[in-house]
Amino acid sequence: MCDTLVALKNSTKNGSVIFGKNSDREKDEPHVIIRVPRKKHEKGEKVKCTYIEIPQTEETYDCILFKPSWMYGAEMGVNEFGVVIGNEAVFTKEKQGPPALLGMDILRLALERSKSSLEAVEHIIYCIKTYGQGGKCGYTKNLRYHNSFIVADFKSAYKLETAGKVWALKKIEDYDSISNTISITDDYDMLSSDVLEEGFVYTKILNRKNFDFKARYENKIIAKVAMGDFRRNRTRSLLKEKKGELTVIDFMNILRHHEKDGCNPFNGSMRNVCMHQKSIISSETTGSMIVELKEGQINIWATGTSLPCLSSYKPLWFVDSDVFIYEHDLNKAVDYWKIQREIIKEVEDGKKDKKKYLEKIDEFEKMLISKASEAKTDEDKKEIMNFAWR
Repeated sequence: MCDTLVALKNSTKNGSVIFGKNSDREKDEPHVIIRVPRKKHEKGEKVKCTYIEIPQTEETYDCILFKPSWMYGAEMGVNEFGVVIGNEAVFTKEKQGPPALLGMDILRLALERSKSSLEAVEHIIYCIKTYGQGGKCGYTKNLRYHNSFIVADFKSAYKLETAGKVWALKKIEDYDSISNTISITDDYDMLSSDVLEEGFVYTKILNRKNFDFKARYENKIIAKVAMGDFRRNRTRSLLKEKKGELTVIDFMNILRHHEKDGCNPFNGSMRNVCMHQKSIISSETTGSMIVELKEGQINIWATGTSLPCLSSYKPLWFVDSDVFIYEHDLNKAVDYWKIQREIIKEVEDGKKDKKKYLEKIDEFEKMLISKASEAKTDEDKKEIMNFAWR
């Protein structure tokens, strides 16, 4: 179970677009950061996704992906043009089809092939219509679902929610969030039935009979268990509280949020944005990412570890650096995540002093934020990245 949120220029303190997402997966499922460089491809070449092969495009773009290690796709990522996407599992009344594209595969394909948020929306819709969604999404569990997405760039953001091959699209005007629930009701800008065969064109459809996408397609029983409505309402309220003043630090705080309900905040609860796997709770936050887009600059903050409440956010930029791990060296990324997970587990189990540990994390992160704000050149950025990640 996950949460994704975005704030546009009119909602942030410095006029940037800020995007954030937690990836909640199985506790021991490595969640890695890889960089996939821009590449030309031969005509007729195929790309092997998690379950199926599809035609490759002529050129794919430079991407930084945040992904479960075992699958082709990613839960979140950003490309060299500042297109950023996050996906959420949604549970619908539409039947699950045979193995096809996972929502994570679709996310990666859109990032590799898009120069704007609207172009990425078009790619997602094309993939859903052409190949469909299907296949086991869980690491060890036989979990299957459809997907919702937030897609953003320097100027705009869209929310796209799906049920099999049908979808609803809404342009985001200020801020929004999605979780493990369908959130588009009758407030969509476009439905799949509005698209003409000759191609996708975004226009707001007016004077149409009301149609409630959520009521029609959501599996209400599973959605209630996933508590997506609760968490979405919480993240939206936290965004609303600081609308016009939102910063990257606010996004860090939201992604670390635990409900204050009188119990230990580190215990498992589906109401926590920072989710801990305890008792019957089967999901845990295994990775967290924030992207700030401003005046052509792409500033990325990521934990590279599980549980953001026990991790530091560290900066990444699109610069040449040996900090990055590439797909051919995936085991190295897995090893990094597992080492960090063991350290965090020692804190959880009381083998390390939690208070001192959190004080050090806070001190380290504040230092990185200060250093990152002073970075002017690619060399500055490489030096800060090396310091932060090593």
